[in-house]
Amino acid sequence: MAIISSKIELNHYQILDRESEKMVLTLAKPEITWEKLPDDFVLPDEPVDNINQPPLAAALTNSLAVANLLPPEAITFTNYGICATVHGRVVVKAPDWGYVRAIRVSRGEINRSYTPRLQGEIPTIVMEFLSDTEGSEYSTKKKYPPGKYFFTSKY
Repeated sequence: MAIISSKIELNHYQILDRESEKMVLTLAKPEITWEKLPDDFVLPDEPVDNINQPPLAAALTNSLAVANLLPPEAITFTNYGICATVHGRVVVKAPDWGYVRAIRVSRGEINRSYTPRLQGEIPTIVMEFLSDTEGSEYSTKKKYPPGKYFFTSKY
C-alpha cells in the first residue's frame, strides 16, 4: 500500500494529509530577519498616545533611573518603531513603552526606530498599557501584519 502525501501552504501553516485518514496542522517557523529600515521608509508622525501613556512611561523610566538600573548603554522608549522583516515584508510595531539593556550604535542612529539584534539587544521589557481585541494589532497573531507581541516576545 502506497502512502500518498500532499502538502499545502496557507499563510505559513502546513496541512498534511496522509491517505485522508488524518490531518495534522503544524506551524512553520517564521522567517525573521533583522534589517535596518530603508532610508526612504516613512514612519507616521502623528502621536498615538492616549492621555495616560506619557505619565506611565515617564514613571517607568524614572523608576529605573532612581534605582540606578539605567546604564548609559541602555535605552527606554515610548512608541519607537521596533523593526523586523517577516517573510520578506517589513514590519514596524511601536509598543507603548520598552527597555533595551544594551545598544551597539549611537543614540542618534535610533532616533525614531530600533532594529533588535542589528542595533543592539532584543528589548528586555515591552509594554502595552491598553489592549485591543484579540487577534488584532496588540496580539501574537502570525498572519501579516503580525501582532506587536509576535516578534518581540518569541524571536
